[in-house]
Amino acid sequence: MHFLGYAAGAVLVWGIRPVAPLIVVAVVALVFIVLLEIFAPNDGGLLSGTAMLGGFIGSVSAATAIIVAVVFYAVRETEKAEAVAEFEFARSETLLRNILPGAVADRLKSRTEKVIADRHDEASVLFADMAGFTAAAGETSPPDLVSFLNEVFTAFDHLVERHGLEKIKTTGDNYMVVSGVPVARQDHAAALLRLGIDMLDKAKHMHYPNGGNVFIRIGIASGPVVAGVVGMKKFFYDVWGDTVNVASRMESTGVPGRIQVAPETYRRVLDEFEFEEREPVEVKGKGKMTTWLLMQPPN
Repeated sequence: MHFLGYAAGAVLVWGIRPVAPLIVVAVVALVFIVLLEIFAPNDGGLLSGTAMLGGFIGSVSAATAIIVAVVFYAVRETEKAEAVAEFEFARSETLLRNILPGAVADRLKSRTEKVIADRHDEASVLFADMAGFTAAAGETSPPDLVSFLNEVFTAFDHLVERHGLEKIKTTGDNYMVVSGVPVARQDHAAALLRLGIDMLDKAKHMHYPNGGNVFIRIGIASGPVVAGVVGMKKFFYDVWGDTVNVASRMESTGVPGRIQVAPETYRRVLDEFEFEEREPVEVKGKGKMTTWLLMQPPN
């Protein structure tokens, strides 16, 4: 009877997908056992040889079918469980990489670092927000407001991905992006300018739920930053430093529909873009600061 195990073992070795080889193995095993019964000496019994042979063939066939069926079922259920596990793993990977930059997510999974924090000396930071958002939000129902923000930020997310940059977070109507973090790039300042131009163009085609036009202010600053992962359960990736504070001030003191840059950003991109100098603006914590507004490219 141990020959019955060969058919079942074939299922375990090959799986359930190559059906033809499995059937061949099962049939060969069954035929081999029957041939042994026919040609090997036996001590007979109360029944005739034909009856004994028929009963033997029937019992062996039934046993083989039951074993193969059980193993098929077990293997199939195992493959289903593996497929579900693979799907859940892929979904977890996608969620993790939506929260963290890919390179940072890989470091987090490796569990070799207790604290993930890096200093980036060459980086640029962009802040953008929507002028008139607070007033418009007060006139909009919560579902419509959330739907509007989702539409705007999803459009911006696509632009960030297209430019190969890193979105950090949104706070209310405020949208933050970094360049040169976590992966260094020489054109970090110019890359954010190009993104900002596309964001302004995208905003021209958007409207608040109450019908009003959307105008965004954008501020950009360049310089060193510190970036890292904070938190245990609801962890997030964030960026800190004086450059972040200056970029935020560039946005808050900016002009709707324009991009305002700090001196360091201006110095880095003045050969690639045209600017107009503003009167010095009061920057909290910095005093008076000369800034520049990007000249709008022709439509």
